[in-house]
Amino acid sequence: MLSWAARVVSCAAAGETTVTEPSAIAAKIARKVVDHRARRYLSLHISVSAVAWEVTMDRIMRAGKSFGFASAVAVAAVCVAATETSAQWTVAGLVSIQEKPDTKTSDLANTVIYLEPKSGISKATPATTRMAMNGSNFAPRVRVVTTGSTIEYPNQDPFTHNVFSTTPGALFDLGSYGSGKAKSNKFAKPGAFPIYCNVHEKMTAYVVVVNTPWFAQASNNGRWSLSKVPAGQYTMTVWHERATPVVTEIDVPVAGLASLATNLDASGYKQVAHVDKNGKDYKKRGVIY
Repeated sequence: MLSWAARVVSCAAAGETTVTEPSAIAAKIARKVVDHRARRYLSLHISVSAVAWEVTMDRIMRAGKSFGFASAVAVAAVCVAATETSAQWTVAGLVSIQEKPDTKTSDLANTVIYLEPKSGISKATPATTRMAMNGSNFAPRVRVVTTGSTIEYPNQDPFTHNVFSTTPGALFDLGSYGSGKAKSNKFAKPGAFPIYCNVHEKMTAYVVVVNTPWFAQASNNGRWSLSKVPAGQYTMTVWHERATPVVTEIDVPVAGLASLATNLDASGYKQVAHVDKNGKDYKKRGVIY
């Protein structure tokens, strides 16, 4: 049989403490827990969803009938408060792309999914990652990073490359450099930025910069998953280079979400040739080394 203290300890992962006063009424116990360790994070004036209350009450009442109604309510109040402020859940889904007739999708893994909270501040830590140049291709073709992150471009080919972008918000030109060398660029603003090589016309990549720690790229079958997402309201954006981004408002409950389906429309996509870093046509300028 679980003790009163053990029931509250079950919320310890959410930042709660142990209560050892089963005789106290629900409000008094809840107030003591809040004031003892989590004054800055929790409040007695809590507005919770019906789902959060139902899940918590079910979890508590099935194992805590011997505590009496007041005790169960006290534990529920404390646990729901922790759920609303500290609990983190998995959000997952499936992306598909509508193509032209008789065309099969082969680049689902280039899809980027990210969540931005409707309220509050999401802390996204900058990082350093790589986008290599190998076989006259960028690898990977799509890289998603947080604002302030740096991407290195190592040249793994036996010839020269010149990485650049002319998109506002990410203007840079790393100049020409040879095999075995690497240069980098820091992305200070959010957005989706095409990246090119001034030597090789067919080399194209995309860097998607987001202001949130909750982002992912889909797998080859279109499935994706985000972990440690706090319950709450979010704006979900699904991006792909060949389609208009799909933006959806979602509400992440305490149990998470596991079946978000998004269909992107690439049926009208037309590939357009880009110019070099000086605005000139690749074919008319001659060979550049």
